[in-house]
Amino acid sequence: MKKTDKTVGSRKEVLTSLAVDMMQTHGFSALSLRELAQAACIQAASLYSHFDSKNAVALQAMALYSQLEREDLAEIDQAPAGNVRLHRYVQMFSNNTLKDERRLCLGLMLAVERNSLPEEVMQEIRLFTTQNMDWLAAAWELGRSDKSIVSTLTGVAAAPIIFGAAEGIMAFSLLQTDPPSIFEEHLLRLLSALGVQSE
Repeated sequence: MKKTDKTVGSRKEVLTSLAVDMMQTHGFSALSLRELAQAACIQAASLYSHFDSKNAVALQAMALYSQLEREDLAEIDQAPAGNVRLHRYVQMFSNNTLKDERRLCLGLMLAVERNSLPEEVMQEIRLFTTQNMDWLAAAWELGRSDKSIVSTLTGVAAAPIIFGAAEGIMAFSLLQTDPPSIFEEHLLRLLSALGVQSE
C-alpha cells in the first residue's frame, strides 16, 4: 500500500510503519520486538510505552495497512470507468508490494499464520478482505453499467475471484525472475477473460 514517511508523525506511527514493512517481508512469527526497536533507533523497553505486546503491534500494523489501502482506492475511484479502476487496482498491488521490495500483501502474510494470531488481529484481516471485496464489487458493477465490462457475473460473484487470484498470483510471481511483470500479466489476463475491456 501507499508508503508512510517514517521520519515524521508520532513515534507509534513510525514503529507501526516499520512493523508493516518487517511483517510483509518476514511474517508475524519472525517479528522481533528487539529488531523493531533497533530499526527505530530506540531502546527495546521503550516499545512497551506504545504497545503492550507483539499481538498489539500486529493489530496496529494491519489497521494501518488497511487505512493506506483505503487512501489508494480513493485515488483509483477518481477514474470514471470500471475497467480503468480494475486495471489500476492491479497496478496498485504490483507497485506497493512486488516492484520495490518484492514483498507480499500484509493481509496474506498474516492470514498464513492465522493459528498464531489472536482473534482481534484476524478480525482486522477480515475487515481488510471485506474492504477489497466491497470495492471490487462496486468497480465491477460500474464497469457493467458503463459497458467497459461485458459479463453476466455480478460484482458480488466477481470480487472473490479477482481478490483471491490477486493474492495467489502475487505469491506465485515471487518465484519468477520478474515478479511485477508476471503478476500484472496474469491478473490482467484473468480480468480480460472475465470480460474486462482494455483501456
